[in-house]
Amino acid sequence: MALFPLFLPSLAPHPEHISNKDTATESRNAKAAKTSVEYDSSKNSAAKSNFVVPGVAETATPATEKGKKSKAQPIKYSNPNTLLKKPEWTNVQWPNIGDFIDDENQDMPQDGRLIDEFCYRVSDLGIPLSEEGTKQVQKLDKEYAKRDQDAADMHIYNDWNGWGMSELLENFLKDFNNDVFKKTASPYQKWAYIEDLAVFFFGAEMEMVYWLGNEDGDRVTEIAQIVGTMILTTFDVLKEHDLFKPDSEVVNIGIVSLLMLHLFKQKAMDFDCDWAPEVVRLCDEAGIKLDDIVRKQVALEKKDIKEWRDEYKKKQTESEHAGKDDEGDGYKHFNERKDWTPEDDLDESKCKMWYRWDWKLEYAAFVKGGSHPGGKHYDLTKMSRAEKESYTLGTKAFSRRTGI
Repeated sequence: MALFPLFLPSLAPHPEHISNKDTATESRNAKAAKTSVEYDSSKNSAAKSNFVVPGVAETATPATEKGKKSKAQPIKYSNPNTLLKKPEWTNVQWPNIGDFIDDENQDMPQDGRLIDEFCYRVSDLGIPLSEEGTKQVQKLDKEYAKRDQDAADMHIYNDWNGWGMSELLENFLKDFNNDVFKKTASPYQKWAYIEDLAVFFFGAEMEMVYWLGNEDGDRVTEIAQIVGTMILTTFDVLKEHDLFKPDSEVVNIGIVSLLMLHLFKQKAMDFDCDWAPEVVRLCDEAGIKLDDIVRKQVALEKKDIKEWRDEYKKKQTESEHAGKDDEGDGYKHFNERKDWTPEDDLDESKCKMWYRWDWKLEYAAFVKGGSHPGGKHYDLTKMSRAEKESYTLGTKAFSRRTGI
């Protein structure tokens, strides 16, 4: 897979030493170091580094009259003490870094310079990824490899890899569902799922072709839809502890959101995945300026973000679903409904309108009746040796089975 290689926080090579060949052969699954010894020792002192590690975000509380004590809100996702363990960050190199290596004024570490600061911000070298997100990406890569008949020199069915991708994503969504309301799991751990998916999808080329092109299009569309609910729900997870903001200690919210929008624009545009305007809306409301994060490595333009912004603003002011007292605001209309169900968010064509969402209800409907079972059916490592051989190109067993 042409995916993000991990770039270790250490002495950096000069950009001239990085080639297309390097990026094609370096494994993203290399072991990630957290930070250099020098940088790690400077975390509690600004004297040794000009780069300031973002501080601890306080738990969000509702606004009250001046001088009055805020009333604590009930915890929905993560206990406050889960914020004590902060995420460690590394840098994952752009998979297409070779396309821009000869550009002038590259934002890259110079020869002999520590790259620690590049683990906390987006640059022409790559993007920051948490240690937990790194583990998640490596796990997803490994699970896909188990279902890759091409890499194993096998041929079972034309759509094997695509079906295998659906299966591993269903397993991934099941894991997220198990964790999202686990109050002992931190918001950083839950955000790692989104980091993982963004990096995995952005680097996957043929893998996405296989998945989006397989014959079970309804299954793919339903997965793409629930992924949208997953992203928007995780924004709420971060909001619960005032982490969904421009200066958050979760330093990659903007770029990860942009990578997910890239998926929508470039790869999933044939499906009814209209959650992109909601990603833009929630980022706008939080002051996270996606327009300022647009960069050459990601095939999105500011006009794309503007189009999505125009879409959500129309839903705020000209919605045909708004009540007479809602001033055209469809969001207000649906959010005030006490008896709301996911079916209320479907239009006449049964497409989701994205005025409101609820992970618990929507995931329950997603898996109802065993329609998205996940599992290990497409895991090639579960095949017997004889069965594998019968599907392996060039073997006598393959010839006997196919009659070739």
